[in-house]
Amino acid sequence: MTNIIKMPKRFDYSASGEFNTAISAALGADTSSNVIQLDCIHMDYIDSAGIGLLVMAHKKAMGKGVSIEIIHAKGATKEIFLLANLQKLISIK
Repeated sequence: MTNIIKMPKRFDYSASGEFNTAISAALGADTSSNVIQLDCIHMDYIDSAGIGLLVMAHKKAMGKGVSIEIIHAKGATKEIFLLANLQKLISIK
């Protein structure tokens, strides 16, 4: 079973508390899943703080043998992921 986290429409520092709680819950869940998917279907804004949150989540996940995937990224948000070279750390599907 894959853990799926629905990402907010606007992903910046104001979303950090809720996002970190969701990542911690997914990493602490007693499942056989080794993948956390971040569903970006509704996301239309991300800034450098949001990119930083994704990188920190990636580091936490790697420490537990879990990978993170970004799914349903589109438009400007996907462009920002690619400009930040995030695909080198996190799979973008």
